[in-house]
Amino acid sequence: MDNYLLQKSKLTEFLTSLGDVNLIAPVAANGTTRFELIENAAKAKLDLEDYTASPKKVVFPQTETLFAFRNKGDSLDIEEGEEIAPTVVFGIRPCDAKSFVVLDPLFNKDFEDPYYKKRRDATVLIGQACAEPTNRCFCPSLGGSPGGTEGLDILMTDIGNDYFLEVLSEKGKKLMNGSAGVCAAAAAADNAKKEKALEQSLGKIKRQVDLKQMHEMLPKTFEDKMWKEVGNSCIGCGICTYNCPTCHCFDIQDEGSTYQGRRLRVWDACMYPEFTVHASGENPRHDRSTRIRNRIMHKFTFYPNNLGHISCVGCGRCIELCPVNEDLIEILNKVRAINE
Repeated sequence: MDNYLLQKSKLTEFLTSLGDVNLIAPVAANGTTRFELIENAAKAKLDLEDYTASPKKVVFPQTETLFAFRNKGDSLDIEEGEEIAPTVVFGIRPCDAKSFVVLDPLFNKDFEDPYYKKRRDATVLIGQACAEPTNRCFCPSLGGSPGGTEGLDILMTDIGNDYFLEVLSEKGKKLMNGSAGVCAAAAAADNAKKEKALEQSLGKIKRQVDLKQMHEMLPKTFEDKMWKEVGNSCIGCGICTYNCPTCHCFDIQDEGSTYQGRRLRVWDACMYPEFTVHASGENPRHDRSTRIRNRIMHKFTFYPNNLGHISCVGCGRCIELCPVNEDLIEILNKVRAINE
């Protein structure tokens, strides 16, 4: 695949040249940075230091209409979901791009989810290598890096006055066909600058966790009192799950009247007590300690055993955003200490 050099002064021109697509990019909003659909490419903000919300909503919306109906008396009109336009997610971090790869087998392995698939197929990911990783990041522990390419179609790296664009897939190559005129061909010296920048970024990540054999260690701690101690601190707010790029729990709800209505898929969270309430009223995860235990065992034992990926990318959002300072790394370290 080809590599390109993009002058920083031409960034807006580059984004405009992407053509007739839905452009999802980080923008400043109410003191934070969020990924939103934009029409003015100049609004894109590449400083993601205060960026918390995951862009997974592009392929897995927080609220999604699966179908709608309208009763016309002598007929019934049914609308199947919505049309999905070609979409470009610009500026996504490598860890979040990897989360799409983690989610892919969940929605496609045993049963192909048509709603997820049509969004995923229509989406191109242009990543931004992390020049300044946050103090919450631990992606190398999960096999990632500030310049990780997994899941990306194009990776963009800041090398000073320019961005180094690395085309990684056929999707990325096709997208660049209309944009190559804005860029120049990259030289070997530019690639060397990119490698140096990524090496410096990697050195800034200080947090780490040893996950060797963690999938086997976690089940052995199932009855350990440590979970009760962790659960006593948790307040069950769900902020860890709603901001996690790989959490995917959802609920199906129907709403409407005799004449019209719709079926929705909406995000849910395993940290909520209602999530596992049976029709009988029994709840097998009756307190927060059992729910947080299940969440961590799912990510580091059940998901890799069943789908081949650890369901965590090391973004650290759950650590930074937790209002009671629950720390995933500290919990996993406790699990290892119990087993050793």
